[in-house]
Amino acid sequence: MRKSLLIIFIVFITGAKAQELHHQMLSSQGTSKVLSNGTYVSQTIGQQSVIGNYTQNGVTYGQGFQQSVWNKYIKSSDTNTITTVTYPNPFISSINFQFSQSIKETISVSLFDIRGRLIYSEDKKATDNMLTLELPNLASSNYLVRLSTTNYTYYTQILKQ
Repeated sequence: MRKSLLIIFIVFITGAKAQELHHQMLSSQGTSKVLSNGTYVSQTIGQQSVIGNYTQNGVTYGQGFQQSVWNKYIKSSDTNTITTVTYPNPFISSINFQFSQSIKETISVSLFDIRGRLIYSEDKKATDNMLTLELPNLASSNYLVRLSTTNYTYYTQILKQ
């Protein structure tokens, strides 16, 4: 009886969030292959994805997305002499980029959706080593952000709640 009460108490206190996923992408398996006609196909099974199809010249493409290319861009940010902290992430309406050094130049901001489409672009100045983007009308999703100047390029993934 005592153990049962203790388990119920622990579940109640923790809010039973053991099954909640946050910022994860699930995929059980996948493969890539070049077909005999030269078409490159890359697929995963069990990946959460957007739904959609695109037909061109009788060939249908679509049904999902993969974000492996994003990792290459994000990893390239490691070579910057200026470190950047992005917060809060996930965000609700505004997101901040705090720089370790002052950036005097205008910063080119580009925001890409999960399909790689440019959906937002703006040139902004940082104030007190901080750049704030107001994005209240953005749909809830993952996005890739690129901040760039002449001597600085930074990529990161953000999540709009």
